[in-house]
Amino acid sequence: MAEPVGAFEAVVSAFSQQVAELREATLLRVDDGTRALYAQDVEAIEATVRALEHKLRDIRAYVAREAATIPQVEAVVAACQLQRQHLQHIAGHLPAYLPSLRSPEVAAAAAGRPKENSGAAPNQGGGGGAEAAAGGGGKKRAPAPRRYISVDELSGVSSYMRSRLTADKINAAIDELAGLAEANAAMVAAARRNRATGPDKKHAMWVAFNIATHEQLKGGRSWVLESDLRSGSAVKLDKTGKTLVTLLRHLGRLQEVRVQADGATHLVYVLLD
Repeated sequence: MAEPVGAFEAVVSAFSQQVAELREATLLRVDDGTRALYAQDVEAIEATVRALEHKLRDIRAYVAREAATIPQVEAVVAACQLQRQHLQHIAGHLPAYLPSLRSPEVAAAAAGRPKENSGAAPNQGGGGGAEAAAGGGGKKRAPAPRRYISVDELSGVSSYMRSRLTADKINAAIDELAGLAEANAAMVAAARRNRATGPDKKHAMWVAFNIATHEQLKGGRSWVLESDLRSGSAVKLDKTGKTLVTLLRHLGRLQEVRVQADGATHLVYVLLD
């Protein structure tokens, strides 16, 4: 009798298992309305996934573009660093003012210059003072040469010759000499056309026909009388001024010319190109 009971329990157990499976299947069954709701949810999830995939592709493309520009950015950074070194080197060797600008010392000297050199104000822009003194009818005169001294050039000069002079002081003197030379050129041009006026007309005529006619001063050369330096600011007729003039002659910026006029010798400094 034991065996039939065991077989019956096995049958009941199998039948109970089948009933449980049928119940699970019944729970999973849905009607048509519920199936439509599930379909909408699935479509929404699919659309979200596609949008994420598209955004992921855009992010990957952006990262690839940025990665490709890294070598270019590194090259630009290296070029900027090199340019910075060049600018620092240039800034360390420039004078206090650029050649195209008038220094403060020369501006002060121009304001305090005596009337004998005021026939026409020196023109930094290209010798327009001579043309204005001539009534605008003459050929435009080139500006006086301004060959400035660099720090390296000055350091190559013997210490006993340069004394305590600096490149800025020497360049200010060059600017002042050029301004005086342009004023002399304007004064001579006005005197030769009989356009010199004022109390210094006699001096202008004397300079034009006794000094400017010297062979070494012709050909549009720019020059300054030693007497013009009496009112100088950057270069004067003192010990420092004489040292400065000697240094400019040594560096090839000035040439000393002696002119005989009225039984006397007049010292003239010619500015060299």
